Amino acid sequence: MNTNIYKTLRNFFALSLLCVLCASCNDWLDVEPKSQIKEEDHFNREGGFKDQLAGVYTQMTEKSMYGLNMGIGFVEVLSHSYDINPNSNWRYADQFDYSEASSEVIIKQIWQSTYSCIANLNIFIRNIEKADPDMFTERGYRIYRGEAYGLRAFLHFELMRLFAEAPVTASASSKGVPYVTAYSTDVVPQLSVGETMQLIINDLLLAREELVTDTLNQRPYSGTTLTYDLYRNSFNYLACVVTLAKAYLWIGDTQNALKYANELIDWQDNHFNPGFSWIHYTNMQSTKRNELDCSFTSEHLFQLYINDWEDTANLYFTKQGSISVLTPSEATASDIYEVDNGYGNDYRYLRGYEQDGENRYMAKFWYNEGSTYNNRYPLIRMSEPYYIAAECQKQSNRSRAVELLNIVRENRNLSLFPLSTDLTADQIQQEIYKEYRKEFIGEHGELFFYYKRLNISDIKGSATRGSKSVYVLPIPSNDQEFGGYSN
Repeated sequence: MNTNIYKTLRNFFALSLLCVLCASCNDWLDVEPKSQIKEEDHFNREGGFKDQLAGVYTQMTEKSMYGLNMGIGFVEVLSHSYDINPNSNWRYADQFDYSEASSEVIIKQIWQSTYSCIANLNIFIRNIEKADPDMFTERGYRIYRGEAYGLRAFLHFELMRLFAEAPVTASASSKGVPYVTAYSTDVVPQLSVGETMQLIINDLLLAREELVTDTLNQRPYSGTTLTYDLYRNSFNYLACVVTLAKAYLWIGDTQNALKYANELIDWQDNHFNPGFSWIHYTNMQSTKRNELDCSFTSEHLFQLYINDWEDTANLYFTKQGSISVLTPSEATASDIYEVDNGYGNDYRYLRGYEQDGENRYMAKFWYNEGSTYNNRYPLIRMSEPYYIAAECQKQSNRSRAVELLNIVRENRNLSLFPLSTDLTADQIQQEIYKEYRKEFIGEHGELFFYYKRLNISDIKGSATRGSKSVYVLPIPSNDQEFGGYSN
């Protein structure tokens, strides 16, 4: 690993007030402070492993990552679902201006913070590989191990989607991001896009074999709401399977993408599990905002619990946000949700776009006092494998592809408007695109990655054409200069 990246990773245990002394890093003091404990002492109990993972998830909720930049903010602005105020600092992302100073800062934060999480996962993995499996009684050795490998792959995949070319345009020499598997100062070479994606898939396959042993997966009905929230707040079996489907779709392997999308769909069909189910209409009918589940939390397969969400939601999704607000205009929202076609009762529009003062705002992630649905930000949704499976079968099994899309639409209050089974493959793809616009607004650039994966030049709402300069974020200059990394 080059020295500069290593410096971005050295905040081991920062969130839990613990760290490991590393003599090879020049920035560490030679004297061990009282707030530090040695690595071997920390990992001699199950609680140490649990704390390490908790620290990673907490860091992922920070504004440098999914608390803003990689969540509702910078990366999502690239999707062009919001109408950005021309005087807002978001205008640079809206214009794909990655060289502007504030954009450079955000991109550097994303790069550094994600690799910092990966470093902490590598420390976890190093220690769990030599731990006594009998020490783990609360969740089980294999679950911890699978979670760490899977989350490491997930984060590398996020970096690939941002900082490397999509396989559809990549050449044999196109470089992926460094795939870091050890907490070390050793130089990590940049492999090709294809080679890096294979490393991601390998880790996910390993993780799946471990996570599938979680007993929560095997019981048709088990646990409490708290149990399910703890499950979806970690990288679990369901999240792993969908990430595998997404990774295979990213590289154009529709056969394996369909295989893992169907694994999740079949799991849902065979396991009635109230903790993971389509949103129920009763959660959409209340006249009280704090009783509405506007982000469909029961459908979150993997989410983050963001503690300071109230301030973030008020700043970017209400009239308090002024020029910084992140929301589609009424005209854009009407276009996204096809209101003129009679789709105004779509839950995603009906409850996800509401009045605050003189204007309407995206209410999907509003903070509502007294609500049990606050603070939950989805990273993987139940609907995703349905879209993936539909795309993979748009030519080979068009009726099934349409059926899958209609299942999602029925659960969005559009049962009166089923898609025709006579749709062509191109029309099915167009309906999938429309669903991405509706389903993932405000969610970590999923629409942007859709454009990128398919190398779409016409980005709805942008005057800039899709190209490598748009779809590939620059690696921070320090890592280009001192680490020799490029993209």
